[in-house]
Amino acid sequence: MHRPIVIVGGWLSSPGDYLGFARILAQPPYNRIVYITDFGRTQWASLRDPDFTPILNVVARTVELALHETGAEQIDLIGHSAGGRVARAYLGDQPYHGVVYNGQRHVATLTTLGTAHTTYEVWVQEFAGMVNGRYPGAYYPHIRYTSVVGQSVQGKRLGTPEEILAFRSYEVSFGDGNQLGDGIIPTHACYLEGADNLVLEGVRHAPYNAPRTWYGARDVVLAWWEGSSLDETMPRSQSARLSGLAHG
Repeated sequence: MHRPIVIVGGWLSSPGDYLGFARILAQPPYNRIVYITDFGRTQWASLRDPDFTPILNVVARTVELALHETGAEQIDLIGHSAGGRVARAYLGDQPYHGVVYNGQRHVATLTTLGTAHTTYEVWVQEFAGMVNGRYPGAYYPHIRYTSVVGQSVQGKRLGTPEEILAFRSYEVSFGDGNQLGDGIIPTHACYLEGADNLVLEGVRHAPYNAPRTWYGARDVVLAWWEGSSLDETMPRSQSARLSGLAHG
């Protein structure tokens, strides 16, 4: 039996944003049982750096439910955007606000989609620093890590609405708007040392503004799945690797 998948959503997302993605993963050629963490926009908005305990508790409960209902020994964890950092924290075996989640016991693979592993975002700076300080890179050798990032939108101060939005997002969160990324996150920020880092041309960040080209769209899933650690029976893709890019 295939391992179940648990999806951790991104900042200000809701579980409904990932239903289409989950349906794709439940169908051939993937045929997975999929769980989505039940954490909504209002709950995300209420989080304050560095305390991300509420979402970590939901991730832990969702993983426990997936293991209990399927009888599996491990799950495959997918984190979109900020959910990728939360997923890395969940794996950790050190106390966090008095709780040891130690999710690494239950996880076979971690795939992050558009996650800024290097970030200067003021509203997550302490949390992100804690994750990178305690669990740098692909920290647990028994877990296969994949970081997927789109390369589609050049930020421009004056340009199309999408280019202007990208410029503002890159500038506010990463200090420089004149970068290339997925429209929200610069490509270079998603590099994770020791992981299989995949760059997909033309892929955008989120379902709300790019339903056919975001990470969870049907054709895009097929592209990164082939280059990820989730299914070893499928051939590697020819996607570019991020390992040659500077990360900092």
